[in-house]
Amino acid sequence: MDVLVTDADIVTMAAGAGLARSMLVRDDRIAAIGPAERVRAAAAPGARVVGLEGAAVIPGLIDAHCHLCNVGYLASGADCSQPAAPDIPAILARLRDAAARTPEGSWVTGSGYVEYKLHEGRHPTRADLDAAVPDRPAILFHTSLHACVLNTPALREAGFGDRQPDSPGGRFGRDGEGRLDGVVHEGPTFTLLWGGLRRDMQRMSAEQRAGLVARAGQHFAALGITAACDADTRRDSLTAYAEADERGMLGVRVGGLVVHDEADWLLGSGLRGRRSPRLAAESVKIWADGGMSSRTAAIHGSYPVPPYGSGIMYFPPDELTAMVAEFDARGLQVCIHAQGDRAIETVLDAYAAVLGGRCGNPLRHRIEHGGSMFAPLAARAAPLGIVVAAQPGMLSILGDGFAEALPERSDELYAYASWRRAGIRVAGSSDAPVITADPLVGIRDAVLRRTSSGRVLGPGERLAAQNALALYTTEAAFAMHREHDIGSLEPGKLADFVILDRNPLDTEPEQITDIRVLATAVGGQPVFQASDSPLRL
Repeated sequence: MDVLVTDADIVTMAAGAGLARSMLVRDDRIAAIGPAERVRAAAAPGARVVGLEGAAVIPGLIDAHCHLCNVGYLASGADCSQPAAPDIPAILARLRDAAARTPEGSWVTGSGYVEYKLHEGRHPTRADLDAAVPDRPAILFHTSLHACVLNTPALREAGFGDRQPDSPGGRFGRDGEGRLDGVVHEGPTFTLLWGGLRRDMQRMSAEQRAGLVARAGQHFAALGITAACDADTRRDSLTAYAEADERGMLGVRVGGLVVHDEADWLLGSGLRGRRSPRLAAESVKIWADGGMSSRTAAIHGSYPVPPYGSGIMYFPPDELTAMVAEFDARGLQVCIHAQGDRAIETVLDAYAAVLGGRCGNPLRHRIEHGGSMFAPLAARAAPLGIVVAAQPGMLSILGDGFAEALPERSDELYAYASWRRAGIRVAGSSDAPVITADPLVGIRDAVLRRTSSGRVLGPGERLAAQNALALYTTEAAFAMHREHDIGSLEPGKLADFVILDRNPLDTEPEQITDIRVLATAVGGQPVFQASDSPLRL
């Protein structure tokens, strides 16, 4: 049946198009959009009319880099983020509560803390966690997921002892006597996260696994998100997405960025490519360095704050180049996490060596984050056609910590306006659960660039609201190779759209996060409707 959306303030994001008043949805696609009379004339007799009473419609929002499965997985643990847990005693209380509801055989988990936001200004330690959960393994993830804290039973079960050496891609915290203090940075943290996810998901039924990722998708849909790239996709999560898709439970469209060491599995699994309109896995994810909020991103120079040093690189340059060359030859889009300027330089060297004099970047290889992509690096990235998946929402949530870590260059971090002027395609994303998945936070922060303390990082890098919205629509669709289907509201494209209580382009930037999502549609079908909204799709 045709569905005629009328009396709406429709932001199409189509090139050269202004606002529309009506939109006709036929099956899963947009059949017509524009002035009310012209669109009504295109509707079939008996079309269902949905009057929006002046509410706004925008294209479905796209998160080009998140960890969707981890959002679902960690949601069952303790929320230890700030300001909800302002100090270590509050974190420990939440871990005790989580222990009471965690099944035997599973580790107690918590996530979301930022050490420099805690009243104590430090990481919790194994001794702290032992006081809350003394007799079973417990793990507390830093908000970046690039660090964690283990209690003594977890250290024991993981096989980490006081004589444990640091690995090239990881570091262990130690007390004054050289004993492990429970804090783990980088590589081993990923091993623990992935190991726990695999252990727990393999204990689930197919229905339970599908439910886990479906619930994460429902959370995203309630925020107006209709498509997302999972930048930490492994065989267990991709299998869960496929199980949800087969059951009709995958509400949002998912693009899997498969972790590089499982690329061979992907190629032999039958899951590569576009499985359905809602699930694809055509990309590979590599980590080049550590995290900005954990102060382990690989930089030139040294950090003036703990853990000091100059960050962590995961691969030597020649090995990284060889990996890019291999995946490029196999037709996979390469997406490399790089935050520090030293890491970004190495990644650009690898891309330049592989792409060489080739015309453009047809696979749209990407840099994920790119926080310290300063002007000389942006000037190298632009002619290579490198796409950047950025997270504007980090500016308000983590920006004060970024400024402490790189005080002399803080106004040059996440330089979205400069990147766009250089010709770089910049896609919006959240990196959730590192920060909130809410794209309205990212849109606001791309416009304001204001930290939680009120400081503005790089006033000259502010974006106009239209360009900020483009990050999460047209630009993110391009990053996913899906600009022909999603990202703007045009005839022939999929009917992925969001109904808002007001137009974000006409809203004061400080009030953008007050906008309410009234409904979200994927392929013309509602995947979220606010319970108190009188407007029903």
